[in-house]
Amino acid sequence: MQKIRWIILLIGVVILLTAMIQNSETTTLKLFIYETKLPVSVLLLATSAVSFLLGAITVGRMLRRSARAKLAPAKLAPVKTPEKEKSAPAEPKTTTG
Repeated sequence: MQKIRWIILLIGVVILLTAMIQNSETTTLKLFIYETKLPVSVLLLATSAVSFLLGAITVGRMLRRSARAKLAPAKLAPVKTPEKEKSAPAEPKTTTG
């Protein structure tokens, strides 16, 4: 399974590098009031890097939560809940007058 992940990652990197090499023309990046001219290859690299980092952080948090959830029941002592007491129904109050 680990080899398949590396192969998929390698294929993705090769596709990204091919796209970067073929797209070297300059484009204008506008973000709110910020404006700059960058090659498309730099934008592809930056977008891919940010996406990879966000995915890695998300997967890391999911794995950490999963590991913590597996360990949590083992650390806690079993808690016994008191059984509800069965009480007789209350008698209706009568008024004499």
